[in-house]
Amino acid sequence: MSQEISLFRNFGIATPNTITFSKSLNALVGVGYTSMAGNTYFNSLRMADGILIKEDIGQGYAHSFLNGLHIYDIRTKTLICEKLFSCHYYSRDTAKSDAIDMLTDMIGKAASKENIILNYNEMRSKVSDIVRRAFFADQMQEIQKTLKQLSA
Repeated sequence: MSQEISLFRNFGIATPNTITFSKSLNALVGVGYTSMAGNTYFNSLRMADGILIKEDIGQGYAHSFLNGLHIYDIRTKTLICEKLFSCHYYSRDTAKSDAIDMLTDMIGKAASKENIILNYNEMRSKVSDIVRRAFFADQMQEIQKTLKQLSA
């Protein structure tokens, strides 16, 4: 896991012993903390095809909430889009859908700014495939594939 930690350290989101792999979530999970109100907060990390998706999750008394989504370009180590939420119930499907919307919107705006005409449905389909892989493909395999690509 040391190679993986160094990868995430580049994004300022990991130090030794702060990330573990959760088989049930199929994600890397950061060490959480519990607030005075009894809510637990933690991050999950997912990746596929050159992007890293960081979810800020809060576990309350009755519900889990998605507090934020941050999507990074792994190669350039830059934040490419983010969205903060308030009272947004968490589910893996909701987070996946939000990530697809964020990336689709970001690509559409960038294309428009450059006067590039895109086939919106085709672009959204490709974005959906990548994000679906980040949420449902075996994340340990995705991490290993990413590390190989970065070292090549």
